[in-house]
Amino acid sequence: MDSLKTVQSFPTRLEAEMAKGLLETNGIKAIIFADDAGGARPFPMAFSLGVMLKVSGRDFEKAGKILNLRHEAV
Repeated sequence: MDSLKTVQSFPTRLEAEMAKGLLETNGIKAIIFADDAGGARPFPMAFSLGVMLKVSGRDFEKAGKILNLRHEAV
């Protein structure tokens, strides 16, 4: 199995979910890792790494390009 890599971090789960949807629409499976007690604590905890969006190593470069295009379009 290919290792997971963090493609981007977000301050909220909602932003990470939107980016995940964008990646999955483009055929890239993404997984969200968050230190929010499974959504029970939606606000970032002190010293948290934020909400991390991870993809497989083989999709890392393509996912980064897709997410960067999203930022350029805004």
